Amino acid sequence: MHWIILGAIAVTLIVAAGRHPRFAFSLLAILLAFTFVMYQLIPGERERGVVMISLAQVQLSSVMITSGYAGSYKLAGRLHNSATDVALVEATLEVKQRDCLPADASATKDCSIIGLAAPRVVLAVPPGQARDFSVQVFFPSARPRGKVRWEYLVTQVLGRRHKGGD
Repeated sequence: MHWIILGAIAVTLIVAAGRHPRFAFSLLAILLAFTFVMYQLIPGERERGVVMISLAQVQLSSVMITSGYAGSYKLAGRLHNSATDVALVEATLEVKQRDCLPADASATKDCSIIGLAAPRVVLAVPPGQARDFSVQVFFPSARPRGKVRWEYLVTQVLGRRHKGGD
């Protein structure tokens, strides 16, 4: 429906610009201002229908972190959605890169955090199912001196009501 209205407005502006350019420009400015005001007042499409899923209903498993291109890392794993009526659509992770000196490699509490990232995983996981994912993670200033240890966890998940079919 939105595209039909936008198409009609575009055709009107094109026709009006040929005959009355000042009118077309004024109409365009009014429409842009109206669009900006409506965008600020009405929630966007992304927020509509979004349901929060409990963090306890999402499990992260089979996580592997490998070196990537230009100092990045490839984070791959599997997200399990144990919710019964909500499909997972996005998860935010927290990834910590720790530098552990060889003498302290067994004690995580003595390791320094040298990198912190919060990648978003956009992935459709129906209720009761699991899906594999892969994202790039960047730690621009991280230069480990000892053994690198990784910590990762799911910090936020978004979902949509599941309508069946999967």
